[in-house]
Amino acid sequence: MKRTGILLTLLASMTLVLVVACGGGQETPAPLPESALRPPPPPPGAVVSEQLVVPQPPPTLRQETMTPPTSPSSVWVPGYWSWDNGWQWRAGHWETPPQRMTAWVPGQWMQEGQHWVWRPGHWQ
Repeated sequence: MKRTGILLTLLASMTLVLVVACGGGQETPAPLPESALRPPPPPPGAVVSEQLVVPQPPPTLRQETMTPPTSPSSVWVPGYWSWDNGWQWRAGHWETPPQRMTAWVPGQWMQEGQHWVWRPGHWQ
């Protein structure tokens, strides 16, 4: 009697494992179309991987007057247009490079399709 109970329990357990491993008899869902796998384009003003995407081109750059440098090693970082629900000017300023002989590469707005994407400035 004990053997029969153990065998029935073992058989039921194995059947349950087999059903779960095979997906419970459910069919495999059809693969999604390729268009569903691509993420939608970002909304205007969204920050994407340090990129700001906006719906309109920036105004022309302002002519800036450079103030005297804060130290002999300072580098001028020019001003630029920033987007925050509208264009706002960020004035240029002096910065100390992270390493000697490092140059500042200014950020720029690049047109991509019908949107404008900000490529931030960086030290090089």
